[in-house]
Amino acid sequence: MKHLQKNCLLVVKVFVRKALWSISVFLVFNNVVKAQTANFISNGSFEDHYECDPPYHLRTAKYWLSIDSSHYGGVYLSTCNQHIPLNVSGYQYPKSGNACIGSTIFYPPARRGYLKNRLKQNLSIGKIYCVKFHVNITNTSPRGMDGFGIYFGDNTIDTITKCTIALTYLNPQVKNPIGNVISDTLNWVPITGTFVANGTEKYALIGNFLADDAVITASINTPFYPANWTDVLFDDVSCIEVDLRAYASPDQSFIAGDSVFIGREPDFAIDPGCVWYQLPLTTPIATISGLWVKPVTTTTYVVRQELECSPLKWDTVVVYQTAVGLNELNILNEQLKIYPVPADDRLELKIDASKGAAEKLFEDFNRLSIYNNLGQLVREEEVDFKEKAVKINTSDLKEGVYFLLLRSGNSQTMPSGTQSALRQTSFNKRFVIAR
Repeated sequence: MKHLQKNCLLVVKVFVRKALWSISVFLVFNNVVKAQTANFISNGSFEDHYECDPPYHLRTAKYWLSIDSSHYGGVYLSTCNQHIPLNVSGYQYPKSGNACIGSTIFYPPARRGYLKNRLKQNLSIGKIYCVKFHVNITNTSPRGMDGFGIYFGDNTIDTITKCTIALTYLNPQVKNPIGNVISDTLNWVPITGTFVANGTEKYALIGNFLADDAVITASINTPFYPANWTDVLFDDVSCIEVDLRAYASPDQSFIAGDSVFIGREPDFAIDPGCVWYQLPLTTPIATISGLWVKPVTTTTYVVRQELECSPLKWDTVVVYQTAVGLNELNILNEQLKIYPVPADDRLELKIDASKGAAEKLFEDFNRLSIYNNLGQLVREEEVDFKEKAVKINTSDLKEGVYFLLLRSGNSQTMPSGTQSALRQTSFNKRFVIAR
């Protein structure tokens, strides 16, 4: 800145349309689903850093540099170098965590910094990405401005030799609207947008790409008014696929007393949109991308994901007390079929006897529960697979998203009062009813 420049889960997704009397079925086996990258920005909240001693260059934050490391890009402000919350440009806490980046991005004639990030991996051609970053004007800046943008580019960014001028030939895919002057020195202001990737994007570059005379400014009553420059704090940068799937992990096993990690690595951009449930309970147990759990018996966990740019999505994971359940469910995946397709007001779960001699296993499935998209139980009943099929009536269900949970095994009451399955296998089916 100017003054700092110094057994596996079976998930079935069913769409029922009454008017068309049809049903589409998609089978997704949780044991083969891999977690895709969530936030493509590396260290988007600036929490990971190298040394924290002065001089506190931008490169102190891992995966962040100026366009050319020998030129100014910005400064690293953190509790570790004692420049959060107080520094020579003002008093401000980060949007999240303990660190943020400061940079002078408007200071005519043609003096400004850019923040360059190496993405976790290249973006995919044709994919739509939702991008967000937050800005805060420093307390000493005499001007607010409108020229904020983020450009996603390839290796040609490394060929830029003039690194502190207006890069007007770069067209940021996501930018603050022209004329929307940001002057807020108190609150963090989000800048958001979506774009379609061309598949060559390797870096993200944040800054002001407008020519000096194209930047619209507004005066701020600070000690340096009427000077003409703007220092800005940046925090919480994210780039997420619009169709990002919910991810609860592949099914896994544990030994009694052990903890198991499920879900994604926590990330500030994903955490608020993820709510976890432990079936059959309907009370949320966590709001985070991933968490450690310590079940006392085979347990099914559900994650509900609703992000700003993405539709509501769900995923489930079964944590087995032994590895036996994983082998058993491999057989279930082969044997259990869904009929009919198309269907009317019913679904039929049917055993394919041609797949082997494990029909006896299905006889243990005796409990069926249906939950709505809030995790509330709407139906519970006994089922019987002795005839190799179970019919499910869906005519009374209102339009919406539901989970159907089948469970097996006897249960006993533990001394603590908790329920522990002696032998339990389960799978979860998601279906959407549209009328």
